[in-house]
Amino acid sequence: MDMDDPVDIITVKGFDPEGDPEIQVMADGSLYLVFNFIPPSWAEDNPDEFDDFDEQLSEAIELPVEWEDREVFFIEQPEEDTCDRIRSFLATYRSQ
Repeated sequence: MDMDDPVDIITVKGFDPEGDPEIQVMADGSLYLVFNFIPPSWAEDNPDEFDDFDEQLSEAIELPVEWEDREVFFIEQPEEDTCDRIRSFLATYRSQ
């Protein structure tokens, strides 16, 4: 296994019917949140609400988030409940 390969991959069901995002847990404990589409398929007509998605995510999980690529977000030092916070944020996002 390469050091850059995730040691665990957690699929986050229900955010986007065209492709669920996943949380990649790295060997050093950091996380990558990887989406298939940003904006998600259900928001293609209103992509502006995703212009600050990194900030929205950061506020929801109460940690710094780095927007690395169009569909990739990095959390360098997650806490024990960060994956649960990400799942909760994404589960309720469409109703916000």
